[in-house]
Amino acid sequence: MVIEWLRFQVPPELREAFIKKDQEVWTAKAAQIKGYLGKEVWIDPASSDVVLVIRWESLEAWNSVPKPEIARLDKLMGDLALPVAESRMYQVRKFSH
Repeated sequence: MVIEWLRFQVPPELREAFIKKDQEVWTAKAAQIKGYLGKEVWIDPASSDVVLVIRWESLEAWNSVPKPEIARLDKLMGDLALPVAESRMYQVRKFSH
């Protein structure tokens, strides 16, 4: 499994609108992609950070979205297309007990 970790700095007055729009645009599209496993939204109450944690079956699934489609989805975000403040990718390894 691969974790896509994205941190955004979202002004508090835009937080709910940003989360809702992200759900309508990005999450709706991701749900149609083979290998998408789910998403969580983490809100830091001590800052303006909103972290999106997206789970993918594999690196190939994560990279399967063509760049033109990414640009199209960013455009659909409109004024809420905030820049990614930090981006990370993690590979998850599970061990038997």
